Amino acid sequence: MKIIRLERTVTCVPFLPGILTPREQELFTPAYPAPIGERKQDLLRLHTDEGLVGIGMSGPYYGWREDPPPDLVGKDPLSFEPRRLGGGGWDIALLDLMGKALGWPLCRIFGGRLQEKVLVDYWISRMGPEASGSAAKRAAELGFHGIKIKCRWEDNNVVERVAAMHEAAPHLRMVLDPNHRFHNLQNSLELARQLEPYASQLIFEDPFPPTNWEEYRQLKEATEIFIAPHLQHPRQVIAAVQHEAVDGINVAPSDWSFLDMARIAESAGIPVWQASNVDLGIFDAFRLHASAAAPNCILGSDLCGNFVHQHSLLARPLVQEGYAPVPAGPGLGVELDEEAVARYTVRPG
Repeated sequence: MKIIRLERTVTCVPFLPGILTPREQELFTPAYPAPIGERKQDLLRLHTDEGLVGIGMSGPYYGWREDPPPDLVGKDPLSFEPRRLGGGGWDIALLDLMGKALGWPLCRIFGGRLQEKVLVDYWISRMGPEASGSAAKRAAELGFHGIKIKCRWEDNNVVERVAAMHEAAPHLRMVLDPNHRFHNLQNSLELARQLEPYASQLIFEDPFPPTNWEEYRQLKEATEIFIAPHLQHPRQVIAAVQHEAVDGINVAPSDWSFLDMARIAESAGIPVWQASNVDLGIFDAFRLHASAAAPNCILGSDLCGNFVHQHSLLARPLVQEGYAPVPAGPGLGVELDEEAVARYTVRPG
């Protein structure tokens, strides 16, 4: 089997109402210079002479970019070493194609289907208490068991948002993710004190930068709230384990590094969950297969992009009743909704 053609289609799928921060409250940074709903993602296809097609997806980006295709034409997809393929773009398409050629689901290439389904949390950005309560009610009605919210110390509404969500959906677990913007141990302890009535249902994700593990250990020991930083590298997991500083970990990489970091955490009995960039369905499916190969990926993963956009570009929903069943078919095990792809294409392949 040989690859005969590469195809790149630029897509942009708007978000559903009630998910994103109101425009007047948005914060723009060099990494997020415009509203998140304006990001694009490339749908990638690898065509072969035997009719198999591997599908992949780039990470989200702003504006327009030229993306010179890799030198893959004429090559056998099975000649590549899976461990050398990363977690995005054409590498996803290659891994999908490998799985299809072998008749294996991607999780088997990643080490085995160790979970049949992966817990997934609902997701919203920064917003007020009333809108947060409405989102929590919506999440519960859709069958989710947890909700993750973006927040920050300066908003001065974290306690009110938690109270509103708890009132709307009393049994929902709540993940507070300020992206380090509780800023320090003192602020985090103050919020933990105010949120004590809800402590058993709360997770503090990334409350402040993980540069001082002793401070993370102090926070962990001072509250019943579950403490879980968002980590990028295996050495960070090793340090967190050594200092007994965390209850869980949100793992940033989505591929082999995710599996490496999850296994380090597993050796210390620490559960993890899979991060995301609020991508579309193909990327979520890729992360789902990696999650299924990690037995300690039992916290609510961030595979949320496929249900917070107007469409996932997939033919069938990835998440059901708060869980993502691991596809049984070869490769990613998902199919595209070609009508939706055409509807949200902004630059054809």
